[in-house]
Amino acid sequence: MKIAKISKHSKAFSLECDTIAPDKSISHRCAMFSLLSDRPSKIKNFLLGEDTLASLSIAEQLGAIVDRDGADITITPPKKLTEPSDILDCGNAGTGMRLYAGLLAGIEGSFILTGDKYLRNRPMRRVADPLRAIGAKIDGRENGNLAPLAIRGGALESFRYHSPVDSAQVKSALILAGLQAGSKSYYRENLLSRDHTERMLNGMGADIKAVDGWIEIEPLNSPLNPLDITVPADPSSGFFFAIASAITPNSQTIIKNVTLNPTRIEAYKVLKEMGADIEFIEKENIYEPIGDISIRYSGKLKAVTVEKNIAWLIDELPALSIAMAVANGTS
Repeated sequence: MKIAKISKHSKAFSLECDTIAPDKSISHRCAMFSLLSDRPSKIKNFLLGEDTLASLSIAEQLGAIVDRDGADITITPPKKLTEPSDILDCGNAGTGMRLYAGLLAGIEGSFILTGDKYLRNRPMRRVADPLRAIGAKIDGRENGNLAPLAIRGGALESFRYHSPVDSAQVKSALILAGLQAGSKSYYRENLLSRDHTERMLNGMGADIKAVDGWIEIEPLNSPLNPLDITVPADPSSGFFFAIASAITPNSQTIIKNVTLNPTRIEAYKVLKEMGADIEFIEKENIYEPIGDISIRYSGKLKAVTVEKNIAWLIDELPALSIAMAVANGTS
């Protein structure tokens, strides 16, 4: 058995992170929502991962023209989304499958959504059932719970739906369906899930707003404006650097051009509560609040109890546990 010796690192450092990976959730939505416009969308810094490229490929199969220059892409939507000649493969992306189900449910035509062996065994009923309740024709294995999903798109009814699960994917699918319904629709969740969909669609000209705990969705009466966006960096990908700065004396990290969406930076707020010197510097807020995060060492961290918005920091818990391990007290 090999034994690795790990020495304690205490040397101060200053780091500027401007090559953090683009955000996956926002990249997915760029590929899909560009189809709701009638003009070309320009997307810079698109995440070139298997899942997001699968969503982009599906957009092409539905009739869009995609021009690529590295991570910068232009998506020209068709005048009308066309029934594809082949199955639509979402790869491993649950986001792709669930959101496309909501989008395609209201489009005339026949569509089959599939994915890899793992995605084909992930539950889809939480999306399919509420879509069926408003007129969507969706079928799949195990009574419509497992992919491949066969969708016969057509007219959808407006709805008032209180979701039993707090899921950004379910919410997004219902919002996309609501945009195609005959009149205003209403969606409610118990706790706010990630709201990239509402923000981006509103930035494109949709009318989606929160009123008295309900999300009100006005149907579209004209195509949306095209996207002109630089996909921000994923704050989760930079969080280990933030932890390193927070526990190393005289150290600082600046994470550049990251989404500052409140549902995505909860872990940074917890770290700030523990005593780290953290500043959020907003630069723009069209489709998403975007800016820089500055993290400085400010002394020994103190223990913290996390009781709310835990779902917002689930991806960062492994890194956050490092800060908790070196903090004074029990977290």
